[in-house]
Amino acid sequence: MSCPVSPVLASPVNPHDHHSHSGGVCPVTGNAHSFCPPQPGDIRSPCPALNTLANHGFLPRNGKNIGVFDIIKGLREGYKLSAVLAYFLAFSGVLLLAQFRHMSLADLARHNLVEHDASLFHLDAHNEDEYAPTSANDTLLKVTLEEGGRYRCGRMTLEDVANIRVKREAESRPLDGVHAEIARGEMATAIGILGGRNAATEGLDMDVLRLWVEQERLPDGWKPDHTQGLYKTYKMTAVLRERMKAMKKGEMPNILEDDTGSVESAKTK
Repeated sequence: MSCPVSPVLASPVNPHDHHSHSGGVCPVTGNAHSFCPPQPGDIRSPCPALNTLANHGFLPRNGKNIGVFDIIKGLREGYKLSAVLAYFLAFSGVLLLAQFRHMSLADLARHNLVEHDASLFHLDAHNEDEYAPTSANDTLLKVTLEEGGRYRCGRMTLEDVANIRVKREAESRPLDGVHAEIARGEMATAIGILGGRNAATEGLDMDVLRLWVEQERLPDGWKPDHTQGLYKTYKMTAVLRERMKAMKKGEMPNILEDDTGSVESAKTK
């Protein structure tokens, strides 16, 4: 079955050669929120959500000297999160990092604090490495996109994510309860924000997801069409939790069980 292609506008990037984002501001885009990729010296994290905010100037574009209230402001302005959800995510991250003053995005790569194994897009931290990879792995991204869209053509639904997470966690090091919940919440939040007001049932356009992870940018002209709140995000996360629990108990089949080769090939990249 072929899916209709939905246009995802992403104008070619002209970085005007290399330029500096020292001070956190882009001299090319100014104070506008146009996309500009990271420049030499800029720092990024394993989190596409925060990296995208930096690439669009909702956070300091150099990824440095970021305070908790900068994150709250960026989440609210860039993704239209409710105040409660923005405060919850920002302060939860600060508490897990135990870094209460300013930070850089690279601090989020410290392994097994906010960052975790069994990511859908990033390879696990290698052995005893203190920091995990910050760039998405091309093979993992490709596999994740291929494993999605089983319930709605061309869209990543919560049901898809539950299947993929169960499979990925079986192939990775075990997650503790905190990091398993973080992993579920990440995708529930991403689908809820980028998928629109009906994302809980309709999912997220796969091309938008690809652009967001691969280039860490928003489609041209994209604006959130709703406020993503804590309760809605909690309910979406609960869908993932219950489906994953049922699959792990054998009460529900995982339709990806017959798929092979999802992560092993990525580990060699």
